[in-house]
Amino acid sequence: MQDEWRKSRQLNAASRLRAMQRERAQLAYNRSLRELAQAEHRLRVEQVRYDSIQAHHEASGCIGATLDPSQHEQRLLAQTAAFQRLEAAHQPVIEARSLSHSAMSQLLKCKVNEDLIDKAKDRLQVLLDKAAREYEAIDIFDAQQAQGMGHGR
Repeated sequence: MQDEWRKSRQLNAASRLRAMQRERAQLAYNRSLRELAQAEHRLRVEQVRYDSIQAHHEASGCIGATLDPSQHEQRLLAQTAAFQRLEAAHQPVIEARSLSHSAMSQLLKCKVNEDLIDKAKDRLQVLLDKAAREYEAIDIFDAQQAQGMGHGR
């Protein structure tokens, strides 16, 4: 019975550890979701900026419109810079999605580990309850024997 109680204490300690690990994983996952939302917002802002530059260039570049070469160069430079900013805003989104996926995987792993510990604790509790009933039955039998009662009376 002492061995079962020792196992129970070990499982309780493991359960507390798994709960702490799950809480940390949950915090990391929540943080990664916030970072992903921020990165996606920055990407949307850059996409809107790029689209407005594109629309402006298309509107000013009507068929038959003559542009000064320096104006054309400025338009191309602005368009190129906007595209580079858009590309630069896209990379953090990719990284944030990857981080979020990793954090979610870690969180799920922690939840599974926590569930396994809980199942082991439940199984051990069943064994402890059974052992307690058996000890109680033995104590009742011993008490009956001490009172002089025969077996089965």
